[in-house]
Amino acid sequence: MRVADGRDPFQVFHDEKFLGNSRFTPCTRVLKIIPCLRWLTENADPEQTTLYIGIDASTHDRRRIPPIATNWRPWRTAFPLCEEGEPALTKEELLDEARRMGIEPPRLYEMGYTHNNCGGACVRAGKAQWILTLKTFPERYAMAEAQEEEFRRKNGDYAILKEQRNRVVYPLTLRELREREQARQGANS
Repeated sequence: MRVADGRDPFQVFHDEKFLGNSRFTPCTRVLKIIPCLRWLTENADPEQTTLYIGIDASTHDRRRIPPIATNWRPWRTAFPLCEEGEPALTKEELLDEARRMGIEPPRLYEMGYTHNNCGGACVRAGKAQWILTLKTFPERYAMAEAQEEEFRRKNGDYAILKEQRNRVVYPLTLRELREREQARQGANS
């Protein structure tokens, strides 16, 4: 069974009139959480259901546990990769364990990505990951850049990325990041 909304993240951004970024992702809420919650409400008794959340034991992920558990009530949540008493496994150790079990991890991990979100074009990614996407999946980068530009034409001076100069935060468009990277690559040739 597949639970899906049917739209892609940029369709959600256009519909919500909000461009996702590293701090807020309407795509997560609309494309993951709402369909899952709808399915759970219709099909899963909270008394008989435990939701297993696959976040790892890193400090960054551990701090997500309380809000995740609160937001999924009345369903119970469990975080098996963060259980006390177990030695915390690194992401590479977790991927090696998956391989030993016969599960081939997504290829993005082998390509240097730290997450397997949106084929490397996740709006939560930082500049380094977007540059990696520009190099490894230029067509995906170009699609995201075009979608960002379309959103900006309709909604104003917003960008997926940002940067700080002289203590002032500015939007950093994918176009500007690409042009900088191409200029840097040209200077290094």
